[in-house]
Amino acid sequence: MRSKGDTWNESQTHTDEVTGRRVRRITTDGLYNQKPPYHPNTTFTDDGEFLIFATYRDGRSALCRAHVPTGEITVLIDPIPDEPDAPAESRGLKVSPGTLAPKAGWGVYWRTHSLRAVHVHTLEERTLIENIGEGRRGALLSVDPTETTVVSPTSSVLPRVPSGKSAVEHYKECFPDGKGLETRFVQVPLAGGDVTEVLREEGIRCAHCEHCPTDGDLLLIDRDLPPMYWCGGDYSRSPRSHVLHLSTGRLTPLVPTAEAKFQIHAVWSWDGQYVLYHGPVKLVKGPCPWYIGAVAPDGQIHREWTFEDGKNYGHVASAPDRPAIILDGNVTSDCLTWLYYDGDDPRLESICRHGTEWGSLPGQLTHPHPSTDRGGRWVAFNVARDGRTDVWVVAV
Repeated sequence: MRSKGDTWNESQTHTDEVTGRRVRRITTDGLYNQKPPYHPNTTFTDDGEFLIFATYRDGRSALCRAHVPTGEITVLIDPIPDEPDAPAESRGLKVSPGTLAPKAGWGVYWRTHSLRAVHVHTLEERTLIENIGEGRRGALLSVDPTETTVVSPTSSVLPRVPSGKSAVEHYKECFPDGKGLETRFVQVPLAGGDVTEVLREEGIRCAHCEHCPTDGDLLLIDRDLPPMYWCGGDYSRSPRSHVLHLSTGRLTPLVPTAEAKFQIHAVWSWDGQYVLYHGPVKLVKGPCPWYIGAVAPDGQIHREWTFEDGKNYGHVASAPDRPAIILDGNVTSDCLTWLYYDGDDPRLESICRHGTEWGSLPGQLTHPHPSTDRGGRWVAFNVARDGRTDVWVVAV
């Protein structure tokens, strides 16, 4: 693992076999490389020239930037080593991929209980929250549209998951009715300052929050209810996605028309008009048709379609240059696809093949989690192959 400020290029390019687009594999070394998640305004600088990602190499973790047109990588922070006596299962990324304030150029990320920021050009560093407290864990971050504040849910930490048991099974055992579980949404100025609490809820878990790209008062949040939490909440009777009005504390539920109300993933459209979402039509084990839709922030459904043959797991992302949802699964298991929602009938268009090996590594390292830059030049995504993960980008 190299040092802070070191710059190099290990990228490879190829022509996509499906669409003929140019694809760059930015990372070819290290065990784990992971970009920020599929929300807008998380991955790229405003001009689309740079993106951020977390990497784990030679037993050390770091946050890096990549120059997207060339693939040149720069280490942004001093690499963090594994604890000398740490068990094998706790080795890996010690920093989150975080989120990027695209205009200001600050990459904000969690390092255990501490919320940090680093400037992608000057490499200046800040500590925004020294310690959120033992027994708590931060989740996905969001910077408001004015790039003034950062918001994150923080939840009660799950006791260590026994070997051979899934996290959701352990959650159901430890918090069967939600008692003892608490989520606090904390807000802190991007420049540093006092931490405030914008919402506290007992008995729920939340890992996602996301400011509307055009209205900083609207925050899209997940509410994972017991007993199934992120795998169905209260048996899919209640919606997972809600819009929090920060000025009033009011929550607006976004309720799908499908039988299973629990959306698996949701994101804002870049223009802020809709929340894009998807989920399985029924709460069943095994493959099931998925619904995919777009809903206004007031809860009015704009589009919702069921794909009987779309039985693959996946995610949704928004496209800034067209009225389309970007899928990395659902309708196909190995391609990125635009799903247009500007007509009564759905229309699909391939972007490129990702070919990730779903589920080959623990957690969500293998999930493509596509995201775009504001100008619509690039779609970035993760790819897992041969027991490791890399960051890729396709020119669109």
